[in-house]
Amino acid sequence: MRNHFARAMYDQIEDALASITRQLRSAIESDAHGPSGAKGKGNSAGGPLQRANGWAREISTELGSVLLDTLGLAATIEWHARQFQKCTGVLHDLTVTHAAAFDLPENYAATIFDIYTEALSNIARHAGASRVAIALTITPHEVTLMVRDNGVGLGEAAPAPRAGGLAAIRARALEYKGSCEVAGARNAGTTVTVSLPLP
Repeated sequence: MRNHFARAMYDQIEDALASITRQLRSAIESDAHGPSGAKGKGNSAGGPLQRANGWAREISTELGSVLLDTLGLAATIEWHARQFQKCTGVLHDLTVTHAAAFDLPENYAATIFDIYTEALSNIARHAGASRVAIALTITPHEVTLMVRDNGVGLGEAAPAPRAGGLAAIRARALEYKGSCEVAGARNAGTTVTVSLPLP
């Protein structure tokens, strides 16, 4: 009876993962090949926290209910990064530093993943990058996410730190009394670092 239950649960997770993977690939490809050069028009519809139809929030919601609770934040980001690389050709390097025997509160894990997907969405739409480095650090006191690409940077062709997805990332960090730092220069890539203090 126990084996039958475990098998049914595995099949359910496998089916959900396959469905999410298809949606995720479609969304990433749409971002990567969409009309990003619309001179700022691409992010004008709705405020930064009202992008309910955007791929990042849709996929993050589904992943939050299926993968985050099952695999944890680090493994979910690892899975997503592999899918992102397959769809966009942008190579990824993931580093995870995790305090032993310490788990993030559920809402913090979901928020960091939401910020992560927003950062990757920005890279797909604007950066023209060939590589992205992702570093996740979890300690008993804070969780820090760093996303660095080697794309066009914060020059004329890229959005300002307060525009579009970057504004959404900053707002999400502030909800948790955290910090968001955006650094970069024209043709020198962009680094987004978000730190959230843990209760």
